[in-house]
Amino acid sequence: MATAAGEDTVWIGFMDIVPVIGTVKEAVELVLAVYNGNKAVVKEKEKAIENIVKESLKKHVKKRPDKPAAAAFSGIENVIEIRKETIAEHVKKGSKRGTKPPTPAEQKERQKRVEAIQKDMLEKIRIINPNFSEALKEELTRSKRGEHVFNNDILKFHFKVLTEFIQSQKMYNHRGYDQQAMNTLGKHTLSQNTAEDIQTNMVVHFGEDEFYMNANGVVYGEYCRALRGALLDVLGHINPNDVTDEERQRVNFVTDNMNNLKIYVDELAKDKWINNIQTRHARYKKVRQEVANMYRTDRGLDWCIRVLVEVAPLFGPRQ
Repeated sequence: MATAAGEDTVWIGFMDIVPVIGTVKEAVELVLAVYNGNKAVVKEKEKAIENIVKESLKKHVKKRPDKPAAAAFSGIENVIEIRKETIAEHVKKGSKRGTKPPTPAEQKERQKRVEAIQKDMLEKIRIINPNFSEALKEELTRSKRGEHVFNNDILKFHFKVLTEFIQSQKMYNHRGYDQQAMNTLGKHTLSQNTAEDIQTNMVVHFGEDEFYMNANGVVYGEYCRALRGALLDVLGHINPNDVTDEERQRVNFVTDNMNNLKIYVDELAKDKWINNIQTRHARYKKVRQEVANMYRTDRGLDWCIRVLVEVAPLFGPRQ
């Protein structure tokens, strides 16, 4: 015998995020069982309701291909009886449950994208680290703060390197040490608007059903390690005249590649943020140019020499 809802109630279940609502419980369960491809439950529910209900459902519900035997989920487990006036509330809650798992075709397409991004990542990193072999996987979780088009670390990288250099040399113990001058040298040279764009405005959020890989975090991290080492090698001489040509070339090599390959740009976040909007594309190009100029002139090899000119007198004549 079919289980009818009360005068003021209905039965509700969900096909993923799509609500199925009816006054007969078995009818709702049949729809969900057909949708999820569970033959056993379909057969059971077909027997439980009248032929007119069964025929109506066959006309309006397109049967999905059979799923693997392991996928025994029928969809009827969460069918509940609710009051009619609360339908909208339950539909809203159910719509937040998530989306369908990817189909085999979608999984194959995603795998192709993963492999393409992995290949691009390895090619870029092996320019500076030929032995790099870390794997890269699709991000299954999403950052609450969103994904930055330009890596947010741009704004503080040089300050961290300079702080490390100062601490390694115990520079603050030397007479004449000027912390304010060091703070100025450590600060990025980007305009206030550009810094705000990088930190706050040029940020996107990917949905759980959207493809995303944090390839930029891996590539940028490797280049920062290389640049940090190259900068500290130059700074470690204290006397700018002692810096070798090889050390100078190393700094330029890393920064040139960072600029040419846009190492500090998250391409997936960039494409989503621009979204074919011309004004955003123009803004991106302007910010990128300012960042590239900073690495090339303001915070590259010339920056190291300016730091050394500032600190060398603190150490007096060096043998």
